[in-house]
Amino acid sequence: MTTEITDLKPRDRRNIDDLKLVMGNLANLIEAENLALVEHNLDAVKALSANKWTLTRNYRNQMQAIADAPAILHALDTEERAEMRTLGERLDRECKRNELLLDAHIDAANRVMHAMVEGVKQASERGAVYGRSGALTGISADGRPLAVSFNREL
Repeated sequence: MTTEITDLKPRDRRNIDDLKLVMGNLANLIEAENLALVEHNLDAVKALSANKWTLTRNYRNQMQAIADAPAILHALDTEERAEMRTLGERLDRECKRNELLLDAHIDAANRVMHAMVEGVKQASERGAVYGRSGALTGISADGRPLAVSFNREL
């Protein structure tokens, strides 16, 4: 039978409590972002991004405090260690799903952009440009290929 140490210094208790709070909030936010990505609600994704970066930075800082004093985790009782493990597993699961969803959205945006660029290239090779009616007509005024730009922010 092992003896558990449950006496934490006040600063260490704050670190653990802050870490649990940040982990829970970050997992909730990433879960919300994942739902927004599934629903293709990019306005919601954008609205969550500032808070996501702040929580991520806070999480990194809290984890650094634990890494600097790993004995803090050993001082936790079995129940609190299990709670920390559960929070960590949830955060890891949501982050992995987030990565897959973001990669899929980026890939889709790149495919659309590639198709648009190819369409403009083909149109410019034929010497056509978009006229006032929106139809492809005429040629560019100075004979140069048409340029295409797009907003890369997702």
